[in-house]
Amino acid sequence: MLIDGYVIEVDLSMYHELAGEVNKIGVNINQIARIANETRGISPSQIDRLQQEVEQIWQLLKLSLSELQSASR
Repeated sequence: MLIDGYVIEVDLSMYHELAGEVNKIGVNINQIARIANETRGISPSQIDRLQQEVEQIWQLLKLSLSELQSASR
């Protein structure tokens, strides 16, 4: 700020909300996994698909945060 003379304020509330929603998805998946382990009512391929989808969500979140950091520099 001393060198450039300006401050960039970034509203991160959307990202905090998004991270909270991703966490809720993870909790739901853990509940599904617990039930699946108790009843054997879900196939390994379904579990793999859930894991891949959660990984995609996290990658999108990380990409969004990375772009936000780049824009604020």
